[in-house]
Amino acid sequence: MKRRIAATAAAALLLLAFPTTAGAAPDEEPLTRYVKDTSGAYGYSTEPVYTYPGSGEQVAIPTTLTPENRRFSSAWVGTIGNLNFGKPTDAADFDARYATVLDDFASWNMNAVIFQVRPLLDAYYPSALNPWSEFLTGTQGADPGYDPLQRMVEATHARGMEFHAWLNPYRVTNTKMTSPAILTALGLTADEVKALSIPQYIAALNDAGILADDNFAVQHPDWVLSFEEKLFLDPGQPEVPAYVAATVAEITENYDVDAIHFDDYFYPYRITVDGQNVFFGAQGEDRATFEEFGLTAGYPDTVDGIEAWRRDNITGLITLVDDAIAAGNAARGTAVQLGISPFGIWEHEALDPAGSHTPTSSSQTYSQAVFADTRGWVQDELIDYIVPQIYWSFDQAAAPYGELAQWWSDVAAGSRTQVYVGHALYKHVNNGGWEQAWMNPEEVPNQIRYNQKLDGIEGSVLFSYNDMKPSDLSSLPADQQPKHQAKNTAIELLEGEAFAHPTLVPAKPWLSDGQVATPAAPEVIDGELRWQAGDAQEARQYAIYRGTGDPAQIVATPGALVDTVWAGGAASFRFPLPADDAPTAARAATETWVVTALDAAAVESAPVAVAVDEPVDPTDPGTPTDPTGPTDPGSPSNPGAAGEDGVTAPGGGATRGERGDLAATGGDAPIVALVLGGLLLAAGAVTTVVAAHGRRTR
Repeated sequence: MKRRIAATAAAALLLLAFPTTAGAAPDEEPLTRYVKDTSGAYGYSTEPVYTYPGSGEQVAIPTTLTPENRRFSSAWVGTIGNLNFGKPTDAADFDARYATVLDDFASWNMNAVIFQVRPLLDAYYPSALNPWSEFLTGTQGADPGYDPLQRMVEATHARGMEFHAWLNPYRVTNTKMTSPAILTALGLTADEVKALSIPQYIAALNDAGILADDNFAVQHPDWVLSFEEKLFLDPGQPEVPAYVAATVAEITENYDVDAIHFDDYFYPYRITVDGQNVFFGAQGEDRATFEEFGLTAGYPDTVDGIEAWRRDNITGLITLVDDAIAAGNAARGTAVQLGISPFGIWEHEALDPAGSHTPTSSSQTYSQAVFADTRGWVQDELIDYIVPQIYWSFDQAAAPYGELAQWWSDVAAGSRTQVYVGHALYKHVNNGGWEQAWMNPEEVPNQIRYNQKLDGIEGSVLFSYNDMKPSDLSSLPADQQPKHQAKNTAIELLEGEAFAHPTLVPAKPWLSDGQVATPAAPEVIDGELRWQAGDAQEARQYAIYRGTGDPAQIVATPGALVDTVWAGGAASFRFPLPADDAPTAARAATETWVVTALDAAAVESAPVAVAVDEPVDPTDPGTPTDPTGPTDPGSPSNPGAAGEDGVTAPGGGATRGERGDLAATGGDAPIVALVLGGLLLAAGAVTTVVAAHGRRTR
């Protein structure tokens, strides 16, 4: 990677001499620190970067990245505070905004979208349990008059990508109670707001129209806690995990989502006040809940006992959500996944021998705060994938990337739970603790190259969507341009290597029904690849490969994947063969097209070679049959609509049957049943469920 930057015209960064270190493999380069020299230029120094301070093991980066046909590739699209997605004016504006997101993801060859559909206790879909999101309409509870989630799922599938519905389970508010906006809305002073009890404050927010009448916190203010002047649901109240699980069930019952995704927010993180660490619980915020449910369940009234109780509350939530998803999969024959993207450090070795080589001054999730036993969830296979947010450079002593990536890879050994890494592409520009390592545009590309050395890591997710788009340097002040130049060059490097080729998501055979039927009668006619579904109900999408050798060899060849086509229950398919620089006749003579079917768990059928009975007549990808943004479902150009002969073009067939209103689907009944069942389970023995959890069959 280092030699490539010198050849990149956009990179106006000076590279310093890079030493040769004994012991590095021939196909690897030892990593040295990226620093600012005496002339003010940034570049590599001669000082080694170690896996972690004191390890004596210098990080070595592979000199090339081997293409893969299986790799999870995505980014987070956050809606909290309209972070990555603005407020649409109407349905057409929403569609246009989301089409831009899909265009960007497609240009990066990503295979999944992680979109935040529940930033607070709200929804980007009509819900019997949660109000409409304020970040969608401007006012919580205001109906936009259309169903954003339905539109996103269909449009995403039409582009051949998975849709992962991202939810925050507990967050009630994201603005401090003494912020000017809140004080103005309530007509109170900071002292007056601070004097309110939590139920009184919630009532005031409701009266001001900030929290809707049907907000769960408004309906149950006694189940809400406060920390750092923000509100969140009390994880220790048995009704809370039941409500969250019911919310998940409502989504999976009514939408064809591929996964439910939680981020890293459970119990609050520590904060710093006047230079001192402040931890949730130090002021007895959940003492009453512990006395009611923790002490009576046998947890010791000690620091360790309370922490264990909090951890079990969070694991109890994950267990209920896992059960809800598994029950839905079994009932409907679906393969919805459960994924979580936690903070990158589980625990420190100094506090637990199983922890990472990270200093105790760094944050962690197992103890002291958050109380998420993410390592345990992987080992007990409660989740299908995990995306640790390793948002630090190789050179960050407080949380060195190399050590943490290796640690998570080791944790995944022997577990079916898949590990993808969350990368901090945003830190090139927004770097709170300022690490000069993020002036290096090769930081994230190097991380992805390093990951290929680790058997347990199977993908990458970028934070966030906004940072996938280059900055306009001419619009920025001169002192800001170097940071943005580093980001722009990083984007160029990533798109040119790690995201240069299409990939399939990793298979999850434990969610599959078994063997997948092969596509039938594939052939090339009039410059199109055509085939029939082997099992139209089973196939989720089709993979198209091109290469030399027999079909099995082609499918196994890295980089042989050309594209995917979403199935959507269609019986027949057409794929316009792409134009290519190589002569068409030569390609037809030396290479073979191969088609496979994949089920909802991305388990692949046996490959079938395509019969070419005539010269290939490649079609320009810009023709009307190429997938574009969502269009009127009734128009002939809609990628999801069947043609006159019932054949589906690329990306087609994603549209499900009309869903209608929730009341008309009968969807409320199972949700209510789940709520009641969850209440009984939680009230009786949430911790009993946790204590008994082990490897689960889904």
